Amino acid sequence: MKKKFFVLVVIFSVYFLSCDESFNPFTDFRQDYGVACILRSDTTLQLISITRSYPDGEDAGTAPKFLFEDGADVRIWYQDSVYRLYDTSFYSIDNSDTLKYYYSDRFKIGYSKDIELEVLLKTGKRLKAYSKTPEEILFKNTSEVLIPPVGKTVVQLFWSVPSTQYYFLPRLRIKCEQIINGVNEISYKELPIRYETINGKLTPVFPKPSKNLSVSYQLDAISRFLSDYSDSLVSPSNVTIHQTLDFEVLTFDAEVSRYISVSNNSTNNLSIRFDEGDYSNISGGLGIFGSQVNKKYTRLKFLENYIRSYNFNFLYDL
Repeated sequence: MKKKFFVLVVIFSVYFLSCDESFNPFTDFRQDYGVACILRSDTTLQLISITRSYPDGEDAGTAPKFLFEDGADVRIWYQDSVYRLYDTSFYSIDNSDTLKYYYSDRFKIGYSKDIELEVLLKTGKRLKAYSKTPEEILFKNTSEVLIPPVGKTVVQLFWSVPSTQYYFLPRLRIKCEQIINGVNEISYKELPIRYETINGKLTPVFPKPSKNLSVSYQLDAISRFLSDYSDSLVSPSNVTIHQTLDFEVLTFDAEVSRYISVSNNSTNNLSIRFDEGDYSNISGGLGIFGSQVNKKYTRLKFLENYIRSYNFNFLYDL
């Protein structure tokens, strides 16, 4: 089965997952197996990568061309059901790139649920892992509701959760509409928390995974982003920005949070490394099996005159 590559970009973007098959060298031959899987609450499409350290039939010292481990029996236990995952290919529109995964499109996860993975490789070797999905966060009433905020220079959002073991990744996006070739297209643009001068260039900075229970966006950064976006358009008035902003917090479960902590992954893209030096919860192999849940905050609104000051159209949400 083949799916277009852009689906993979949607599912594994931003914040989510990339595979860095870094367990090397090829000097002392030992066949290791890597697993990368983070189950999600916002889609029924669940993906898992299973790779091996040496290609079949090639000698140690030979750099691998493709390490996907096919022919595996992959099953996930969630609540009272068992889901079998099947291999699939994601490929670019011009067929220049292909990535293979095991997938299921039959379930999405909820809060505080046990999840279990078992992989039976064609060699007879078994890989197992267990985790528990995160608890639900609650947004605090002290969170901002207007942009620009009254008498403030920052937009602050706060949340709480009973456990102290989770890492969080907040995202704040604006919803845009634009007629292109007669078709009304909807897009989302993520807002930075601030701008910094990096290598002599003013660069937007976005949130990174952390244990913080709040996030602060500088109003100047939001204004600069809107100004730059408007200046990049021939006719900003052809773009309509929605009143309600799309703010969500991704909560990573205890296993993924431990991985982030141990690997000191400071980027806003979560990269899974198959390296024995990193944290792994895969019995019989390397890598990570875990989950993330998403929670949206829908009370944050733009003021109409603020958006129109950048020559955009404005749309009130019901």
